[in-house]
Amino acid sequence: MNIGKSIRRIRTESNMSQEEFAKIFFVTRQTVSNWECEKSYPDLNTIVKISDRFGISLDTLLKEDKEMVNDISEKTTLGLKWNKIRQTVFIVISIIIMCAVVSLSVYGIIWHGRKNKLENHFNDSISLLGFSETDERYYVMENNNTSYILPHQEMPSFWDFSTDFHAKHLDCSYETDLCVINVRISEDMYSLTITDKESGEDYYVDIGEKGSLLPVENLPEFAEKQYCDNKDTIKSILEKGTGIYNKVYMD
Repeated sequence: MNIGKSIRRIRTESNMSQEEFAKIFFVTRQTVSNWECEKSYPDLNTIVKISDRFGISLDTLLKEDKEMVNDISEKTTLGLKWNKIRQTVFIVISIIIMCAVVSLSVYGIIWHGRKNKLENHFNDSISLLGFSETDERYYVMENNNTSYILPHQEMPSFWDFSTDFHAKHLDCSYETDLCVINVRISEDMYSLTITDKESGEDYYVDIGEKGSLLPVENLPEFAEKQYCDNKDTIKSILEKGTGIYNKVYMD
């Protein structure tokens, strides 16, 4: 490469050793030797510095050195392409981040609005219905020897990405001399349990999807008798419990 000869000429005319020349441009003596032996050549930035330092035009330094000019041109073109790619990637990432920020902001507004609406509705409803809070943070209302029990309710945290209570249910408990009848009403199911006070054994009774009582099948004698004896009470509990559930929980 002709630039190697030009560098050697500039250095010798300036009465400088390769080491002295190398120090000026913050490279090693071996690097300068490689330039002069045409094993490698300086980058464009160093060429400009050599031109400025010794007052030699770039045209003179690069004259007839077509190989190097072409290589610099290719690297410059490649550099421009990479710059464009980096700019494009930066723009895409910026757009994604902006969309995420906007989406989270919109969701935040919806979440806060929903939180206030659900919690205020729940608290206002239990107050109007006559529920009182226990030390365990449950809400209890007594009616016709039946306890209606609601859990304390709060919206899940923002990062749960939920806009409703996690556990929406109402427990109804009715006690007789022989058993305890428990009904749970939740968003997608009803359950009925008859507990033998003497043995502590639980018996589960099927209930229809809308809280309707189904015909008794395969129940032990004790459970079947308690179910039949208290059928009207159970119907009343289901009806009242469903009404309470629908009042305190919003869709």
